[in-house]
Amino acid sequence: GLASTAVFGLLATACQAQTAPARATPLRVEGSRFMLRDKPFQILSGEIEYARIPRADWKDRMRKVRAMGLNTITVYVFWNLHEPRPGEYDFSGQNDIAEFIREAQQEGLYVVLRPGPYVCAEWDLGGYPAWLLKDHDLVLRSSQESYLRQVRRWMLRLGQEVGPLQASRGGPIIAVQVENEYGSFIVPDDGGEYLRQARKMALDAGFGESLLYTADGADVLGKGSLPDMIAAVDYGTGDAEHSLGLMHRFRPDSPVYVAEYWDGWFDHWGEKHQVTDAAKQEAEIRAVIEKGYSISLYMVHGGTSFGWMNGANWDHDSYQPDVSSYDYDAPLDEAGRPRPKYFALRQMIRDATHTEPPAVPESSPLMTLPEVRLTESRSLWDGLPKAIPSASPLTM
Repeated sequence: GLASTAVFGLLATACQAQTAPARATPLRVEGSRFMLRDKPFQILSGEIEYARIPRADWKDRMRKVRAMGLNTITVYVFWNLHEPRPGEYDFSGQNDIAEFIREAQQEGLYVVLRPGPYVCAEWDLGGYPAWLLKDHDLVLRSSQESYLRQVRRWMLRLGQEVGPLQASRGGPIIAVQVENEYGSFIVPDDGGEYLRQARKMALDAGFGESLLYTADGADVLGKGSLPDMIAAVDYGTGDAEHSLGLMHRFRPDSPVYVAEYWDGWFDHWGEKHQVTDAAKQEAEIRAVIEKGYSISLYMVHGGTSFGWMNGANWDHDSYQPDVSSYDYDAPLDEAGRPRPKYFALRQMIRDATHTEPPAVPESSPLMTLPEVRLTESRSLWDGLPKAIPSASPLTM
């Protein structure tokens, strides 16, 4: 959010002067709307993740996002994939996020980048590398210097990789999220110090050339935002009226950006596959678009959490592990095929924006696999090492 356009512009300019060459931020705020290169702009985005889509299918998914009528993709960055060991970085192959962003631009899409460092996303340790836990005194998501030192080093390296792809330099990145739903994190009130540190690290990494923002649930917007930065709101199906009402009261003169509209939900082991109310979603998304607000559908395509990266939730009294499928009941299913809700939303967006989207690409046929018979078995207990008793979980 912002106290006024003038104040926001002065702050952004001052921050950029300290951390990056003087380049204009292409996406900016004017009153209660976004302006992209001095023209009114409505972010119509869908979240897809490079890590959950086989690289060979990146373009297919992006073309389907564009064909749905959206103009932007939103993407998390998963630190634990890129720095599997301290100081050793991997941005190759499936982890080539710079290529993912370039391909988005080739398909006519802008990019909203969410570098975390904590990304939630039903992802192992919220994207933090497991080796951070070797320091038993380290406090994640805190102002502790030993923690900030590791994040600072990572953010600078990420900035080298994708900073040149900001719209200020001819790339597609128009906005960058600072941290992630920090208002929902139960910590002692530090007066916003950690968020200020997180913003500084984003600026030091060169991301001050993009619009910086925070995103939180409506009930905790005050805990997860800074007064001189855009605050976006996250909510799910059926919660639009309540959440937007709180957003308007919190920042009455700010552009409304629904940074996560949960158009589905994820699955836990032992539960039924989530199927959500597509008609309700269509009505709520239509209302947002017709009011001229910006929105990102979380997810437009979920995909698969490969490599044991599916995370878990802790609901205060129960452990809820996620399955590896991240189908999410999204408009595009786990295999990237359009669902009926995809076509319904596509028609609605076409009507609401008076814009004709590209044709929907054909989906590849699914493979037919022969029957597999498992004829051997071994007891799990026979293969485990000697147990180590502990009153609480130990790190690996």
